[in-house]
Amino acid sequence: MKYNLLLQAKLLGLWLLMVAGCVSMPKSIFESQSKAPSKNTELKSKEYINAHLGNASNIAFGQSGLLYFTDQKNAGKIKKIQLNLYSEPKSFMDLSEWISPFNQVEPKAEGLRVDHLGRILIAEAGTGKLLRVTPDARKLEVLADSYDGYRFTTVKDLAIGQGDDLFVSSPFSGTVYRIRPNEGFIGILNEDLVRVEGICISPDGSRLVAAEPDASRVVVFDIPKELIPVESWTLVDFSPTGVEPRGLTFDNEGLLYVGLGEKKEVRVFDLELGEQIQTFDSGDEANVLRYFENYLYVTGGKGVRRFPLD
Repeated sequence: MKYNLLLQAKLLGLWLLMVAGCVSMPKSIFESQSKAPSKNTELKSKEYINAHLGNASNIAFGQSGLLYFTDQKNAGKIKKIQLNLYSEPKSFMDLSEWISPFNQVEPKAEGLRVDHLGRILIAEAGTGKLLRVTPDARKLEVLADSYDGYRFTTVKDLAIGQGDDLFVSSPFSGTVYRIRPNEGFIGILNEDLVRVEGICISPDGSRLVAAEPDASRVVVFDIPKELIPVESWTLVDFSPTGVEPRGLTFDNEGLLYVGLGEKKEVRVFDLELGEQIQTFDSGDEANVLRYFENYLYVTGGKGVRRFPLD
């Protein structure tokens, strides 16, 4: 009952937000580009890794450098390809063969991740589901598609936490869901109203960082051990500049990379120092970011680019 009331309150808050057209934000570490300590925009050497990834939108890395991706033209089909210049993509799964349309909306994969067992996790935005697929694509599980009797609206991204924790963003309902498949638990992480899209987990697993494009900010949740909702705090506020953060990822050193979408920039933050330490040209739109084997991979616009992080 408590969570039901919480969800209803969030939906009411979203309606009021749409009517009002604005909302006050909590104070952040970085209030704007002008107030954040930063260096001049740098040029990094970028590499386009394969011509077949020219229309890739979402990506995830599996074992031995296997890359799973969706195409901008058909997000319901997931393909896979080896990470080298001359590899040919192979079909992995067509979601339309497994999932029926809902309200005439076809299934499509928005967020992709690969877990420690090589299973592919999918934030399926078309019908609102969290899916898990075996590496051989012979078994598909629906891990979650509703909460307290209410179907998920569009889900945008997912993140893998510690233990059995999975997190899914649902911006239209103003919710970040916390899911433990082995326990059959589906709950809500956020106590406050947020419409986040891209999400990622800090290397130590203690924090969930989320991009909220409509509010031009990046927020952080300190993940509680208890299965209770918590309030977010604002890490960086881009609202004075109108910049919309999109993609997020951490490297092994704990540096946070934030892709700024159509601005074609990536900004790097050191959370321990409380500083923005770098800005560089992403070569095209920076909508999805992934870190893999000392490279930052960026998708958006035309092709997947990678940047060495030595």
